[in-house]
Amino acid sequence: MEERRARSNGSVSIRIEIGLGPWGLPEEVAQAAILLRRDLLQLDIISVDAVPSAPPEGAKGVDVGAIGVMLVSLIEPAGVTGVIDMIRAWAGRGQGRSVKVQLGKDVLEVTGVSREDQRRLIDHWIERHAKS
Repeated sequence: MEERRARSNGSVSIRIEIGLGPWGLPEEVAQAAILLRRDLLQLDIISVDAVPSAPPEGAKGVDVGAIGVMLVSLIEPAGVTGVIDMIRAWAGRGQGRSVKVQLGKDVLEVTGVSREDQRRLIDHWIERHAKS
């Protein structure tokens, strides 16, 4: 773990928000996030952390929108492609899955599109970041 931290000088962070469609229960989204996190940790990254969200004053319960939100810290920008490939595989495993990925100010949101369109959108997004 210390080796990963030592190499993090040029690190990059990617914010990921996942969803399971309008019928996805909070528990199912939480479980899907745990499984995606486990898969992402197999890559050469620094960490995958849940993004906490403070509930509105007086609210009871959890912010359902924050359940599937995580921040992936990469050792170097070249790791973005591996993370996106992992997310693409996750999204392709089930109907109704959605993903919103943010790198800096650039956002990629894939919701309700065919696998072919999904692949094209993601490939275009990766190409833009590979050039920078």
